[in-house]
Amino acid sequence: MSKMGAEFFTFGVKSNSIFYSMKKASLLLFFLLVQLTVFAQEAAEQEFETDRPSKTEASSLVPNGYFQLETGAQFERNEYGDLVGKEWLYPQALVRVGISSIVEFRAEGTFRRQQTWSGDQLAYQRKGLSTVRVGSKVNVLQEKGLVPELSLLLMLELPLGKEGYKPENVAPEFKLLLSNHLTDRIQLQYNVGYRKEPEYGEMEEKIQYSATLSGKLTDRISLFGEYFGEKTNTNSENNIDGGLQFLILPNLQIDAIIGTNLSLDVPNFFTGVGLSLRLPQ
Repeated sequence: MSKMGAEFFTFGVKSNSIFYSMKKASLLLFFLLVQLTVFAQEAAEQEFETDRPSKTEASSLVPNGYFQLETGAQFERNEYGDLVGKEWLYPQALVRVGISSIVEFRAEGTFRRQQTWSGDQLAYQRKGLSTVRVGSKVNVLQEKGLVPELSLLLMLELPLGKEGYKPENVAPEFKLLLSNHLTDRIQLQYNVGYRKEPEYGEMEEKIQYSATLSGKLTDRISLFGEYFGEKTNTNSENNIDGGLQFLILPNLQIDAIIGTNLSLDVPNFFTGVGLSLRLPQ
């Protein structure tokens, strides 16, 4: 076989290999899309509600027999006099599993990156795994008239992750999650609770509170506005934000959020995007 013939034969073999690889990838993608569509039709029977992107946790649970993944990324910028602090959370990941009609299991973790700048100089940097938590959400009351739906959120932050981000011991969180439907399309959600978490290398006890008013523009698009804050032994911080949720499929949603704090002393800005998916177990 001539050199040109050998090169042509080699090219043909490589082309066939690439063709078959693309064919397999296309078939796999088609199979996944079909499966996702089937799952979406099954999920359409259950309302798809997430705990992101707002700080207010929903009182609703993932239905029994379903698995829900909520992921996202967030950027925050703070100014402290001549210093500028920046923080990236990517990815934020929360897994929720419905294990009965009134209980869901939850596990979450975040990769965090922090920087402090003094002018053009990087003064401080830290990054690593943060906020590794497990726990559950338990439904206590169903909404009836003026009586809100009520659920309890019980979480434990584990001593796992980057030094400085993780607690020395297991740190608890407890929240009351309430919600009222004001109309068929407008909902009020509100939380109050207690959390112990690492902050600048020390453990802080915090009282947390939040309220979100959301409304459905269409069956696929929802808008929300939120007020949230926390109080420690030394200070308090209050924030506002707003955003939207877009339901691509009955079990697939994207979201976006933007907000700021209400303190003039420490200007703050944060924004984020996310994607959530629900599948049967």
